Amino acid sequence: MYVKTSIAGLGIVLLTGCQVMDSAMSATDGILNKTGDILSGDFRGLAPAKKATLSEIWKDWQQNEITAKRKWDSQRLEVLGIVTRITKTGDVVFQNQIAVIFKDPVNSKCKGQGLTRDDLKVNTDKISSLKVGDRITVTGVLGTTESKWSEQGECWFSFDKVEIVKNPK
Repeated sequence: MYVKTSIAGLGIVLLTGCQVMDSAMSATDGILNKTGDILSGDFRGLAPAKKATLSEIWKDWQQNEITAKRKWDSQRLEVLGIVTRITKTGDVVFQNQIAVIFKDPVNSKCKGQGLTRDDLKVNTDKISSLKVGDRITVTGVLGTTESKWSEQGECWFSFDKVEIVKNPK
């Protein structure tokens, strides 16, 4: 009887410890990401986010891609989207990222991807509640090397170091 109670008690302690550790990781995740940005010299993630739309960025891109990259790459952005796919990128350790693919709510020809900084449990937990069709807010920095537009009137923008929040319906 004592052994069964001790094992059950140990299980509760371990479970509680894991939950506390996960909460601590969630709380420090943003701080650690920003510290990494500071050490790398990338201060864009520290700035307040500017609200924008994929269509707005695309319009600038069509006018002059060089100027648009300089304008939009220099700041942290907040864009609205509708989830079309949730996947992972890469097979190499430390290059795996969770990618949330989304479209502009007004112009479905404009699409984007929000890439998490890494695939830690914290980020997996944040993304696990999302489903195709959910409306989201993506806050991050524009990855201009992966962003492009085509002559067929479609655009693709990639956002790095993102925070994704599910919007109420």
